[in-house]
Amino acid sequence: MKAFLAGILVAFSIVTTLAQSPIFKAGDRVCFVGNSITNNGDFYHNILTYYVTRFPDQPVTFFNCGISGDVCSGVLKRMDDDILIHKPTYAVIKLGMNDVNRGLYTIYPTTNADTLAKREEAIAIYKIRLDSIVNIFLKKGIKVILQKPTIYDQTAAIKRENNFGVNDALKSCADYIQSLADKYNLPVVDYWSILNNINNELQKKNDTATIIGPDRVHPGPAGHLIMAYQFLKTTNAPQYVSEIVIDKDAKTSNMESKNCTITKYIIEKNGVNLKIKENALPFPASERQKQGLELVPFINDLAVEKLVIKNAAKRNQLLIDNALIGVFSADELASGINLSLYTTTPQYLQAQKVREALDKMWKAVADLRTIEFVEFKVVNDYKGNKDIAALKEYFDVLMKTKFATNTYYKPQLEKYLVVKPNQAKLWQDFDNYREDAYKAAQPIEHSFAIEAIN
Repeated sequence: MKAFLAGILVAFSIVTTLAQSPIFKAGDRVCFVGNSITNNGDFYHNILTYYVTRFPDQPVTFFNCGISGDVCSGVLKRMDDDILIHKPTYAVIKLGMNDVNRGLYTIYPTTNADTLAKREEAIAIYKIRLDSIVNIFLKKGIKVILQKPTIYDQTAAIKRENNFGVNDALKSCADYIQSLADKYNLPVVDYWSILNNINNELQKKNDTATIIGPDRVHPGPAGHLIMAYQFLKTTNAPQYVSEIVIDKDAKTSNMESKNCTITKYIIEKNGVNLKIKENALPFPASERQKQGLELVPFINDLAVEKLVIKNAAKRNQLLIDNALIGVFSADELASGINLSLYTTTPQYLQAQKVREALDKMWKAVADLRTIEFVEFKVVNDYKGNKDIAALKEYFDVLMKTKFATNTYYKPQLEKYLVVKPNQAKLWQDFDNYREDAYKAAQPIEHSFAIEAIN
């Protein structure tokens, strides 16, 4: 790095904060309640990643309360043992994909009165039970956020059998959820509309394209990122990681600093030297989410880490902690660069460490959800001895009979026998990795240098 031989040293501390008003506050315990789309969890993983990196001083706890294949009646049955046991301050509910009973729909439309009546009955039961679920939470003083269902892709030209009409049924569920939100004055996140609109646009160009997976039901990584985007935007999540505005030719009083602290500022004819501690980190998107970042303005709307340098030289290099981040023109710096887009900054690399800790936590959560799934779906109905040896014998019988051809239950039963004895340790891992993530997200001071180059 070039030496600043004759500069103006300004030692001070400028601290300003943005209007940061997340819906979840420090100490909140948030239960995400739903079916396999919640159980698989990527959308809520993204939401938590945003919260840990954006608000490292306001720790919250997210609980996965999704069960594969679940419906409203299942949520009511496991309410005490799987949801309320966590003492939630918030319940975030998304149900409907299984409640509509996809088996009542086939590739062809039908006019069969009995089938149509059963479809209507399924949605009527869904409405009654969802209202009951909401009432249980509200009566216990638990805040509720409703989520409209994700879509069923009944339009993609793919090999998977198409239960045509399911997406229309889900739209009926989405409309009811809006009326339920209006009835109880609850926030509601609309996944159905944004996914349906994006899916339609994709298929105008390529009829085999889908934002949902090949089974027409479960959103892929891009779909889950879009869901997180919709949740965060709907709940007014702040846009800025930080904003730093420096006028190289102006006095200190004209500097602007938002959601960060500037502790050192050296002005030199050929550049500026800064020491900055930002209060937040950029969002560490994964490679699998690249398509989602192209389909919604996640970074521009939710992860702006803005650096503005006015009156800089014609060409400049930006270094952070002596690492070259890029070369920028005076116009680019005057307009502002979004550091969140640069994956080599120390801040971004730190955010990736946060995600690594969260990935370990989610692995423990996945094992815990296997335990809940198997106990809810299988073990609770078994009247015999429930130690591991006896359950293994019982599972062996099931895997040769009831689940002989089932590609989902067999691996879940096998996994249960391995992870169940470690259940207490898995909960300890959950707590430890969550703590590690918040520790990894704590603000660190960095040295910024903007230097003129030929």
